[in-house]
Amino acid sequence: MEINERMKEVLQVQLSPLGLELKPENRFPLTVLHDDRPIAYIQEDGAVHYPVDRDTMPARRIPGVIAKVWEMEHAYRQAPHLELSGVNSYKKILQYNQHLLAARYDGNGHFRFVTWQVNFDQTGVTLGHYFYRNEYEQAKEDFIQRSGLVDERKLFSKEQLSLLYYALLYSRFHDVSLDYSEKQEIDRLIRQIETITPVSQAVQQPELDPELDNER
Repeated sequence: MEINERMKEVLQVQLSPLGLELKPENRFPLTVLHDDRPIAYIQEDGAVHYPVDRDTMPARRIPGVIAKVWEMEHAYRQAPHLELSGVNSYKKILQYNQHLLAARYDGNGHFRFVTWQVNFDQTGVTLGHYFYRNEYEQAKEDFIQRSGLVDERKLFSKEQLSLLYYALLYSRFHDVSLDYSEKQEIDRLIRQIETITPVSQAVQQPELDPELDNER
């Protein structure tokens, strides 16, 4: 997929919270800077290469940013324009069960997403839930729940996931009856929750105190 100027704008917006900057240039690979030093190079196909001496945590987060931008751009390019009065500036990403997920590029590196309920005769939409500043994951989750693609009773809310996360952490470090394989499985679940909700990512796993372990 060809990288256009819109993708570069979105990449810059998504990299900025990580303290990273996309060097403005038209040639490839694109250079990603951290503290004015190159830490990664993005090829035209989205592949990432790193300088030998710049294997840093911010650099390792770049592929996740690229994957999100590529997904949004691909969905937007493939989507047809809505032929409904008042919302024809949007493109239709998905439609199911009288519900619609649509997108619009507002410029300056920001996609806007919205989920709507479509009226019975397919001539208009109502009850819009809007997601600004590239909140694609949130918009997809909202569409899945509103359209009934997934039974909402089978989904965990962020609050529930947070509670599960804390419970798993406590069990992992305080339940002395757990064997090695059980701790490994709990570690896997903790990492899985961390990829789903940012609430848990701010929590740091406590370090084990060997003296306390010996006393138990």
